[in-house]
Amino acid sequence: MKPALCAGFLLLGTNLPLFAQDYIDVEAERRADAENLNAPAVSATVDNDAASYSGIRPYSGSTTMASPPSDSDDEGMTGSDSGSLMLRVQQLEADVRRLNGLLEEASQALVRLEAQSLERYVDLDRRVAAGVVADTAAGTDEVMTSPVTTSIGDTDGGVRVGAADPQVGEEAAYRAAYELVREKLFDDAVAAFLAFLTDFPFGRYAPNAHYWLGELYLVLDPPDPELARQSFKILLDQYPADPKIPDALYKLGRVQFIKGNRQRSQEYLDEVIREYPSHPAAQLARQFLLENF
Repeated sequence: MKPALCAGFLLLGTNLPLFAQDYIDVEAERRADAENLNAPAVSATVDNDAASYSGIRPYSGSTTMASPPSDSDDEGMTGSDSGSLMLRVQQLEADVRRLNGLLEEASQALVRLEAQSLERYVDLDRRVAAGVVADTAAGTDEVMTSPVTTSIGDTDGGVRVGAADPQVGEEAAYRAAYELVREKLFDDAVAAFLAFLTDFPFGRYAPNAHYWLGELYLVLDPPDPELARQSFKILLDQYPADPKIPDALYKLGRVQFIKGNRQRSQEYLDEVIREYPSHPAAQLARQFLLENF
């Protein structure tokens, strides 16, 4: 081998690592330059794409993520709803209590009305059985045919004159009407007594008929307190000395109480007690005043 060629190979072998390092450095610089050259192109592409989408450009400001509702907000809403619901429940409870109160008052009123109706019926039955009217006793014929006296007034010195003798058919008509009372056919009895007063308006038994009409109007279904009042008042005004006046006064007191006229009711009851203190009607009046006034 020629000395020059050998020297060349020796020189190449000595400098080979240097050449390799230089190559690496150069290649690295080349790649870096290439990346720098390509970066603007990519940015431009992104800008062009963004601009081409309906003219909307990317938002360049800061972005804040929306925070979920806090527990305190939920609790506040729930508390408000609960308060409204509680108020509504309280209102409903108050309404229920009010309605229960009204129902209880109505029930008590019904019980009182039933008791009063039963009391009136028992009173009527007691009067029929005990013979409050004279023609209910064993001596009916004797009593019914005895004279019935009535007072003309104080101006005549208290003179009492006998009522006219029974007209033809009067006694039979009265007996028939009264028998319906004893049989508790009250509607039929009312019709019979009204017919009796139509036929014998000033007959011997007219006071009895007015009294029994007053009693009957209180036990009809439904009762008629106003017609009862009118019947008792006729007896009171037209026959002031009749033996049934104390009972009529007591009944007028009861009727006025039923109609809601408490003051007038008390006046009638006091009159019974004052004018007829020993009469059974006075005792009934005292008891009624004690229980209701």
